[in-house]
Amino acid sequence: MPIILRAHHLLCFLGFRGSGYSKEFVENFERVYKSVYLENLPVKIVSFPDEICKCCPNLAGAECRFEQKVKKYDERVIELLKFYGLSDLEDVLPSEAYSALKQALPQQLESICQTCEWFVLGFCRESFHRKDLWKNG
Repeated sequence: MPIILRAHHLLCFLGFRGSGYSKEFVENFERVYKSVYLENLPVKIVSFPDEICKCCPNLAGAECRFEQKVKKYDERVIELLKFYGLSDLEDVLPSEAYSALKQALPQQLESICQTCEWFVLGFCRESFHRKDLWKNG
């Protein structure tokens, strides 16, 4: 059974440095990060709250308080995945998703994330420009 993963979280993994909203959120993020990013377990790429979101303080019921904003992140990541050849998002290895995303220009990835509150830390930007940091793909 694939892990349910919001599309934009593929990009969040690249800049993850162990920080987050709370201890519970960080521990949950690390657990999912290890399964997806480090262990390359299959995922189902979606544009709704996922395993990471369940410990996020912005999750209100079944929807993110910033759903319109983050859904746009998801949609743009999905567009890039499809543009670069990944058509099946139901049962995909993260390495396949990262192989597709690595073909995107760093500026394409930055344009997706530039309004994210975490983007200002610079970790994502560093990852987008240094493809050698990408564990999978």
